[in-house]
Amino acid sequence: MRFAYSCLLALPLLYSCSGNTDQPAPVATETVDSFSLFNPIASNFDNRTVILPEGFTYDTIFSAFIDSVERADGKKFPAKDHADFTAYIPIEGSSEHGYLFVNHESKALNDNLGDGGGATVLEVKMENGTWKTLSRKHVDFSNVGGTLRNCGGTLTPQNTILTAEETEPVNNAELNDQYRDTTNFNGRKRYENFGWMVEVNPMTGQAMHKIYAMGRFQHEDAHVMPDNKTIYLTDDNTPAVFFKFVADTAGVYTAGQLYAYKQSADGESGEWLTLPREMDSLIIIRDVAARMGATLFVRHEWVDGIGDKIYITETGKDHYNLDYHVGLGGKQVKYLVDCCSEGGNKYHDPYGRLLELDLNTLKMRPLVPGGDITGTLAGNFSNPDGLTLKQINGKNYLIISEDLIGITENRVGEPGVSKEEVYNEVYFLDLSNPNPTLNDLKRFVIGPEGCETTGAYFTPDGKTMFLSIHMPNKNNPAPFNKSVVIAIKGF
Repeated sequence: MRFAYSCLLALPLLYSCSGNTDQPAPVATETVDSFSLFNPIASNFDNRTVILPEGFTYDTIFSAFIDSVERADGKKFPAKDHADFTAYIPIEGSSEHGYLFVNHESKALNDNLGDGGGATVLEVKMENGTWKTLSRKHVDFSNVGGTLRNCGGTLTPQNTILTAEETEPVNNAELNDQYRDTTNFNGRKRYENFGWMVEVNPMTGQAMHKIYAMGRFQHEDAHVMPDNKTIYLTDDNTPAVFFKFVADTAGVYTAGQLYAYKQSADGESGEWLTLPREMDSLIIIRDVAARMGATLFVRHEWVDGIGDKIYITETGKDHYNLDYHVGLGGKQVKYLVDCCSEGGNKYHDPYGRLLELDLNTLKMRPLVPGGDITGTLAGNFSNPDGLTLKQINGKNYLIISEDLIGITENRVGEPGVSKEEVYNEVYFLDLSNPNPTLNDLKRFVIGPEGCETTGAYFTPDGKTMFLSIHMPNKNNPAPFNKSVVIAIKGF
């Protein structure tokens, strides 16, 4: 789990209250395996709601367009769509009363809450066994020139949020349907103002600054190490570069050194390339890293870690060509050359994988490859995206969400193929096994038709898991005909 400390700020947010109705979750009709936390569930490719194991229920706590969000001036407007990363901030250490930060991976025009992306801070509380939302506060990004596609993120030890802009516009013309103000900002072209990590104070509802020292690329996620200086950053691009940032001062992220990962020729180790700190390089830092020989990956998604291990979801991509970045000097990571080459610099990687980086040896290895799951839990693990690490009952678990990039190659079974719809799932992986296989993944959630499952985040006691249901099919029954955030109970 990303940093969630009991000694957190408990400043009240003053908004009107509204209640939520407890929604029982459909239970899988077949439980097919045993697991210490729950009975894993079977795949379902004809589902328009949330399916959970027996004994688990959920409360809907935030709905796009339905719920109203309060701006700093006190006016209220319908909530933004595309809920993504969430983070729970306890009030006075409570696992039943806190603030929930929610990213909006949006690029839509909005006259009231600002164009582009955004975020909302909810005050949530468990009352008589049901999670209620007491307030919803808009986060203002206007002082940093706006934001686009707020995707992953992390809660820092200072109780600030690092929110990732998963975008990298190439010119102002590209902004027309995303962000209408194309005037220069902070001495640069407006399009160059997007594609950064942004630090936010969730208690004031204000963006603090864009962190230029962390480089401009398609930021997907971040993981802060215990030293509060070292931060690992993922790049959701084809190709992607894996970055490490080391702040000059602990807890102050606006100045520091950025590095790019370079794998050894045999794939058994690696090194960190020191990147330039000048702005003209930071704006195009992926290309700069490739010229210096950085290793090329395929759409890194979320990142988390514990001890000397860092875990990364790599989502994969169908039929791609790396001629340009290889021409610059980059080199495709060895395991993808071994598994997925179509000749030259062309590759086909339909399933993706879960990666592990050993910080002692700097070996980057596939921990669990995507592909077909056999046995009683038959299905297909594809295109992993959201990732959360949580310790429950003394064991460390990775919680992995899918975001399918297609329905071919057995990624979706019938009737999903016939309907041309994706169905994304959430899996648990027990990290006590150093060499897990696909069959060690335990299916916990099946999302409603069309949605991406993402943003899993736990209360400190591990009894509630918040989850974003992102961009479901609009023809699903309510509440799953729009993006929602739910609180899953039953652990």
